[in-house]
Amino acid sequence: MAAAREHWSERLQRFDRRWIFLVMAVAVVVPLFWPLGLPAKPDAMTKAAYNAVEALPTCELTPGTHQPAPGSPRCPRVFISLDLDPASTPEIEPFYRAVVLHLKRKHAQLVIATTWYQAPPLVERYLRETIDVAIAPAGTDGYAGAPDRAYEKNVDYVNLGFRDGKGAIIQQFGTDLRSAFDGRADDGTPLDRIPMMQGLNKLKDFDLIVLVSAGSPGAKEYVQFVGTREKLPMIAACTAVSTTDLAPYFQTGQLVGLVGGMAGSAGYEDLVGKPGAGTAGADVLNIANLVVIAAIIFGNVVFFAGRAHRRRGGRP
Repeated sequence: MAAAREHWSERLQRFDRRWIFLVMAVAVVVPLFWPLGLPAKPDAMTKAAYNAVEALPTCELTPGTHQPAPGSPRCPRVFISLDLDPASTPEIEPFYRAVVLHLKRKHAQLVIATTWYQAPPLVERYLRETIDVAIAPAGTDGYAGAPDRAYEKNVDYVNLGFRDGKGAIIQQFGTDLRSAFDGRADDGTPLDRIPMMQGLNKLKDFDLIVLVSAGSPGAKEYVQFVGTREKLPMIAACTAVSTTDLAPYFQTGQLVGLVGGMAGSAGYEDLVGKPGAGTAGADVLNIANLVVIAAIIFGNVVFFAGRAHRRRGGRP
C-alpha cells in the first residue's frame, strides 16, 4: 500500500527558521543604507513640541553682525539640557539635531548644559557637528527650509558644561544658574564677559527650555523641581520606554511638547523638513514590524491548516 502523500502543512513545519532570521537581517540593514522614505506621521505631542519652537520669534540679523536688525524682534534665548549617554543616542540624538536646526533658523541664542557625567564627550561632538558649522546650508539636497549658519562660541551660544547634583542642581539652575557653574562657561570664560548672557541668571529668563532626556536626572526632575513652580515653557525628548512616564506631564500642560523615542524623532524631522537618522530608524522599525507580523501570520496559517488536516483523519 502506497504511503499517504505528505500534507503541505507538514512540510512547512520543517521550515528552517534561519530563513526568517535572514529576512529580518535584510529588513534591518537595507533601510539603513538605502532609506525608503516611508511617511513618518508626527503625533500630537510631537506637533506640540514643534509648535512651541515655531512660536518663537524669528530674529533677523544685521548683515555681517550677530545683532538683530533694526525693527527685528530680540533673538529668542533657549536653554538646552543634554542629559543622555551613548546608549540612548539612536533614539533621541535625531531629535536634538532637528530641533537645533529649527532653533538656528530663528537665530536663537543657545545655552547648553548637562547633568549626566557620560554626556560631555557627546556634547563636544554635537557642538562640532551641529552648532559650530551649518547643519543645512543653502543648496542642501532634500531640504527646502530656511538655511542655518555656523554659530560662534560665546557669541551665539554658550556651553556651560557638566554639573552633578541630580535634582538639587536642577533646582539651583532655577534660582541661580550662574552660581551653579561658578560664573564661568565650560572653557573658563567668565559669564559676565559674554554679551549674550546679559539678563540670563535663571531658567525663567529663557524663552524656552529644551530637554533631551534619556532618564534620571532629566525631564521629570526639571518638571518637579523648577518647571511647575516657575511655570517654565519646556519641551522634552525621551526614549520610547520613558514616554509613558512623561506623557502625563504633557497632558497637564507641565510640558508643552513631548517627543517620544525614534518614532517621535522621525516625526519632528518630518515637520522640520530634513530627514535624518530618525527617519531611517523609523524605516527599520516599520519594515521589521512587517516582517514580524508576516512571520506570525505564516506560523498561524501552518499551525491551523495542520490541525484541520489531522482532524480530518490525516487525509491529504
